[in-house]
Amino acid sequence: MLYIIGLGLGDERDITLRGLDAVKKGDKVYIEAYTSLLSFGLFTDGISTLEKLYGRPITVADRETVEEKADHFLSEA
Repeated sequence: MLYIIGLGLGDERDITLRGLDAVKKGDKVYIEAYTSLLSFGLFTDGISTLEKLYGRPITVADRETVEEKADHFLSEA
């Protein structure tokens, strides 16, 4: 199953409880880095902060991945 979850407007703790449940249950977690990392000010240690809080490894999906490899995400769902 594929979930698309918003992180909220402030920081890593703004995720909804349902979103957090989905993150914790999912096989893989990606973060879209084309827009979200800039808007949240999350860089290398920001991803680490998310991983610690959510208890999961997170793979960064850059612009190329988001725009040209969407089939990859769908095939994993």
